[in-house]
Amino acid sequence: MNHADVGTLEDLCAHVGAINKASAELWHEAAGEVDLEGLRRIAQQLVKLSNDGPKKPSPQVPPPSWLQLAVAVLLTLAAAAPWLPALRYDFSGGFFMDDAMIKKNPNVYEELNWQRLFRTDYWGLDMFEGDWTHKSFRPLTVLTFRWNHAVGSFEGSGFHIVNVLLNLACSMLLGLLGHALGLSPDFALILAALFLAHPIHTESVLYIVGRADLLCLLLLLVATLLYTPCAKELKSQSYGLLLLPLCVLLIVAAGLCKETGFCFFGLLAGWEILAGLLERRSLRNAARLARFTALMLLGSLACAVRVWYTGGTAIDNMDPHSNPIAVHDDRWVRLKTYALLHGIYMKLLIFPNFLSYDYSYDAIPLVLDAADCRLMLPLASYLGFCILLVLSLSVLNPRKAASEAPIIGMAILLLSFVPMSNVLFPVGTMIGERLLYIPSAGLLLTVVSLFFSWWRRGAFLLWIACSLGIWRCALRVPEWKNSTSITTADGLTQRNSARVQFNLANVYLQAKKYDLALETYQRSINIDPTDHDALPLYHAGQILFFKGQHEDAARYLEKAVNGFFSPLTIQEEEIWHDYALSLWFVQKPEASVLHFQKALAINPQFTKAMNNMACAAGLGAITGVLPRDYYQHAINALDQAVRLEPGNVLYWRNAVALMSAGGDESRAVATWQQLVAMDPQGATNPPRDCSWEFYFR
Repeated sequence: MNHADVGTLEDLCAHVGAINKASAELWHEAAGEVDLEGLRRIAQQLVKLSNDGPKKPSPQVPPPSWLQLAVAVLLTLAAAAPWLPALRYDFSGGFFMDDAMIKKNPNVYEELNWQRLFRTDYWGLDMFEGDWTHKSFRPLTVLTFRWNHAVGSFEGSGFHIVNVLLNLACSMLLGLLGHALGLSPDFALILAALFLAHPIHTESVLYIVGRADLLCLLLLLVATLLYTPCAKELKSQSYGLLLLPLCVLLIVAAGLCKETGFCFFGLLAGWEILAGLLERRSLRNAARLARFTALMLLGSLACAVRVWYTGGTAIDNMDPHSNPIAVHDDRWVRLKTYALLHGIYMKLLIFPNFLSYDYSYDAIPLVLDAADCRLMLPLASYLGFCILLVLSLSVLNPRKAASEAPIIGMAILLLSFVPMSNVLFPVGTMIGERLLYIPSAGLLLTVVSLFFSWWRRGAFLLWIACSLGIWRCALRVPEWKNSTSITTADGLTQRNSARVQFNLANVYLQAKKYDLALETYQRSINIDPTDHDALPLYHAGQILFFKGQHEDAARYLEKAVNGFFSPLTIQEEEIWHDYALSLWFVQKPEASVLHFQKALAINPQFTKAMNNMACAAGLGAITGVLPRDYYQHAINALDQAVRLEPGNVLYWRNAVALMSAGGDESRAVATWQQLVAMDPQGATNPPRDCSWEFYFR
């Protein structure tokens, strides 16, 4: 046997097969003719092939027909079409609940302060000294908002254009990953088109805060694509060891865009195990073992540092409306309801006919009874997951195209879903459609790869699914044009969410449709009989006060000051102030002044409270319903308000009115002359009464 005849492992297998079939007589006859030196050289060659070269030839994927390729290209182009209107969307219609993360975040618009950037969460709140934090530490995503602002401020379509382009890039990278794992070009394009056309992605792309998911997936896909030659051993060992640090940096960067990214150390480490099992000899491969060990150590270290730095994963002061399950006392109720959420998530991934930006209390009632028929949904979801897992394992074959792709997709689905599933720790929302952005990539990769492995002729079903996704996406994208359109669209369909109805009422209030706004606020209040949420109570009380129904206004506002609200949406002193104002008009002057003082204790620079407290205290002292010393307190409050806002004519006029009514004519005249000199047009006639300061928030 000539050693030159053996060039690959397959050649050796052919020789060994022939030798195994040889008879004993042939063995004895050939014993004296064995070329030992040739065998030695063959062994050295095979060792070299085992260590440095590919262990198997790349599986040959039959080329698609021109029709299949044309349909795939057309579907991909069509999938991009629904997103074109979003390239013109801007903030002219207002921010949609993302103003706290962008417009009000000093890391976005103020001079860059690295210490502040690394002390604050995604909402710009201090993670270590503040009263409330979400512990979502995403500095790299915040920096991209900063770059957007540096280029075009908050004007124009820059924020939306970046998100749309990131989504397009993710879809293309997912298609490339599918092709790298063995999919034919037409199936890889279908994979990209399905991802691009998935309606569930509208929230991630058009709700600007969803950029965290977009950036995270983008970096993870790049890391996975770069790591593919390592896991499949298509390159030399030295190439793999050199590329490993870059992949680690990409995963850490993904984790600093969104926490889910850190979990994907497990994807690369698991891929090494999978590849080793598929090729038994590579289990003893020193390079593979070194990569696996490095990934596990670095991944564990990165996760530990992240948890240590933010002080754990528990959310301080969990909002009982955003996630009412987490605050429920009964453990079994929590488990059953979390299972229901898993089923709803799977339904949204497979059949996203109903979409909403919010699923908070009480859009999804808690599962109190094990006989609740809604539990059939999670059971079906778990069963479907198990079936996909079994099918993905059944196609594993080192010689079959796309054999690894389904199980890689399942790993992406599992690693990205578990952190948001409330299994390891409670998250800050019941259902968040934007949280499905990364899991959808894993599910689609699995499904498309299984079609490719089992039933390529069934591609027409994928074409139909993609077409339906394009249609639903085209309907949903315009609803996200601005804050008013999305709030109105979902407010008319998501009738059982207190927060959705509250936001719809805000739209009516801004349009000065006070009766309709009050009716919608009351609908929001009625959804929650415990009166936990302060905001609908507060705004309903404001409307009632404006309409002159002061008794009802005081009743609503009293509940509001004892309710829960987020400092991201309104400042506490505003609620105390309006409650104090309502108390004056229901003939409770002492309580009114006391609650104005509470508002000022929260915010000593709150000039509106100074002005109105001065009116309450001054008028109360002048009319005799309050002790006389309240008069001087009133004058002092107005003097402080004028010092803080010297250009506010209202405060000067109220000071003149109170001084005149209190018999302090000389001071009244002197103050009036100062006002005339400062603002001749505003000082037309001396005021006769104190003017209250009130406006809707």
